[in-house]
Amino acid sequence: MGAFEKTFWLLDQVDSKDFALAGVIEGRESVEAWRQAIDMAQHRHPNLSVRITTDEFNRPLLEQVDLPIPLRIVDVEEDHRWEQEVETELAIRFNTEKGPLVRAVLVQKPNTTILILVANHTLADGTSVNYLIRDILIALSGLALDMMELQRSNDETLGLPEDQAVEDSEIPGYTPIQLKAVAPKVSSIRFTSEESNNIIGRAREEQTTVHGAICAAVLIACRRMRAQWSDKKIELISPICSRGALKSDDNFGLNITTHPVYFEGEENLSFWDIARMAKAGLAGTETAEHVKNYIQFFRDFTFNSADLQKMVDILKEAFNQEIMVTNLGKLKYSTDFGNLKLQAVYGPMVRSGKGMEQTVGAVSSNGCLCLTNTSDNPIEGLLEAVRKIMVEACEAHLGMEV
Repeated sequence: MGAFEKTFWLLDQVDSKDFALAGVIEGRESVEAWRQAIDMAQHRHPNLSVRITTDEFNRPLLEQVDLPIPLRIVDVEEDHRWEQEVETELAIRFNTEKGPLVRAVLVQKPNTTILILVANHTLADGTSVNYLIRDILIALSGLALDMMELQRSNDETLGLPEDQAVEDSEIPGYTPIQLKAVAPKVSSIRFTSEESNNIIGRAREEQTTVHGAICAAVLIACRRMRAQWSDKKIELISPICSRGALKSDDNFGLNITTHPVYFEGEENLSFWDIARMAKAGLAGTETAEHVKNYIQFFRDFTFNSADLQKMVDILKEAFNQEIMVTNLGKLKYSTDFGNLKLQAVYGPMVRSGKGMEQTVGAVSSNGCLCLTNTSDNPIEGLLEAVRKIMVEACEAHLGMEV
């Protein structure tokens, strides 16, 4: 297990590190067909059949298990909120010592199916689950799936040494934390294709990115709608996919870094100035060198030690952001799967752990931007405000042209 996998495993001892994606699919198939397709996808990815154990030196290890991915079936009417099924799942912790570390929920409406995949962050990121949705739908369409080799950690890909066995009889044992019950709330919104295209075009003209624009809109909306955040220093975290930098494949694994951008005193700047700040704050994060430096930070206090208690105590104080924007970008695969069409993907939907954070997930599919907000204490109407801010920022530009 690499340093970031070990870090997420330790964080999971402090608070749940589970997350979800949802695929909205036009059409229906039998439960038996879905069960077979999920089994085929599980067979393709080794990390979908593991549990986490520890050795005599307190190092977490992966162990293969012969257990199917749990599948829950929900038959509902067309107006049922699939988001409430995600809320239910995020309130149920994985037993990482049993495995597997993925669950599936099939929400069957009269004409639509929503496939919800929930995963533990120790061995997965949003891109992994996104590709897993694709693989399940490929199998459901009757095509074969090639088997993949065991996922390598980013440490191994970079040629970094393994976690060394350390025996120290004077280190006190780890005392598990009594974790509180959680009840996260999830909301979603889908932009029109016209709104989405306007945002893409305007962001390009303004020399920023769609991600920068989303960050700016979320920041502005949060400051307006939560009084205690109106003028405080805000930490905004963005997960960054490391697959491109490390030339990784579509395997199911943890292939991200996370990077903060701090905002203070920007309230009088224009929307697009803030969007450019968000982009500039992430400069250089999509390189192998950045990934190596990032992992080294976590290796320094999670590797070559048997003192789990010390590691957990350090991580209790980590990740104190107010906002996280986790953006999977545009789908990189076709959305047609035989008799089924993937209309939209929503997520990642993830709890950040401290309680007041707003986690906004973003995915673009079929020309439309989809956003979610996940929080124990959500800002009501946040996503509607974000869309209004972004649409108005683009309309102001169109008005000037007229």
